[in-house]
Amino acid sequence: MTSEVPGPVQDARWEGRSTAVGLLRELLTPCAPSGMLRLVVQRLSLVEHGRPAGEHEVISSVADVDGNLVAVPLRESVRADRDRADAVDAAIAKLRQDLAADGLIDVAGLEVIIDADGTEQVRIARDLTVAPRDLRDGDPFDAVHDGDHHIARHAPVLEDLRDRLAEQSTGPLRRAWESIQDVLRRLR
Repeated sequence: MTSEVPGPVQDARWEGRSTAVGLLRELLTPCAPSGMLRLVVQRLSLVEHGRPAGEHEVISSVADVDGNLVAVPLRESVRADRDRADAVDAAIAKLRQDLAADGLIDVAGLEVIIDADGTEQVRIARDLTVAPRDLRDGDPFDAVHDGDHHIARHAPVLEDLRDRLAEQSTGPLRRAWESIQDVLRRLR
């Protein structure tokens, strides 16, 4: 879609499996804030005048902060660590290989959703054309699925996830462990 042809973004859940998703979980969880409910990685192929024009990347999270859902961008911190950034790129390349092996070669939009309860989802968009100017002008097609998008579109699901996780982690040992993890994250 370009700004001349507006319409909804058509994406679908991929029913296949890839070890790359678990690898992304391992790589990104240490970068996420305390209270992380969801990690999101998205890559959108950009097109300008019918030609490839790069890629737009989202690495974000949604966290529970004092009972509120808060979007926390992670891209800059992930990209600041060269080894982690290279490993994320390798995981995305592996995921694309797995998609191609499943016959999905022309994927223009790729989104990996990883929830704190272990739920994982890969979503793809094939008939999607986004120009760099579309992103600068405020993403009129709702193609960018960052943490803010997930809060706006999936708040009830995220709130339910938050409540279920809170029920599981009420013990003092669990709270002590999370405090130690917070201190370690700040030291990195």
